[in-house]
Amino acid sequence: MIKQILSITLFALILIQYSNADNLHMPWDRLLHAYVKGGVVQYTALKNRPEDLVKFNGYLGALAKQDISRYSRDEQLAFWINAYNAFTVKLILNHYPLKSIKDIKKPWNQKIWKAGGETISLDIIEHKKLREDLKEPRIHFAIVCASIGCPHLDNKAFLSETVQKHLDERARSFFTHQNNFRLQNKNNMITIRISKIFKWFGGDFGKSDDEKLMFIRKFLAPKDAEDIKHAKKVKLQYLPYDWSLNGK
Repeated sequence: MIKQILSITLFALILIQYSNADNLHMPWDRLLHAYVKGGVVQYTALKNRPEDLVKFNGYLGALAKQDISRYSRDEQLAFWINAYNAFTVKLILNHYPLKSIKDIKKPWNQKIWKAGGETISLDIIEHKKLREDLKEPRIHFAIVCASIGCPHLDNKAFLSETVQKHLDERARSFFTHQNNFRLQNKNNMITIRISKIFKWFGGDFGKSDDEKLMFIRKFLAPKDAEDIKHAKKVKLQYLPYDWSLNGK
């Protein structure tokens, strides 16, 4: 009995440190800790754990009922990033097993998700909520399309109190992976091979290649950032995008 009381008290103290908006995402945070390892999602394991699927569905239901009309910008960022990633995982589970999200008909256009009192699609979250309304380019390193070519799904939820730091972490992590970023320096002539995210959403990072490079440099290792800054010429090329499923 005493142990049970202590456990409840500890859980309550953990929740107190977060805002009400962040408390919402605690079930999702625990699921990510349990089922995401190094960006690889354990879809089979989650699908075979009915008790955790109930918790997952409960979280999705809570997203639907949440009134976000008075949310701050950071609360909205955390809410919509988490919603996008959670709905994507749910979409995969609904069709699992499969080899790619592209095996699903119009996965990003299906208006079947409920969040913040709206019925929406993944595209609406990405392009309207995050890109147009919140104008945050770093979301491209945080939202995950269930593919190896995507940024890695982090094993913790986004929370409003740390979302700015978390987005910077995801950006820096993105540029450490060979399938996203490669730099070749030959006689101070640099070739950068980069994810097609920078081709598809180039305007989010800058109007010109120079502006894109200024954005990229902020998240690179210091030597790479300096090499780009002082290069005689920098050429951008785009890497193939791997649509294979990001888990098993």
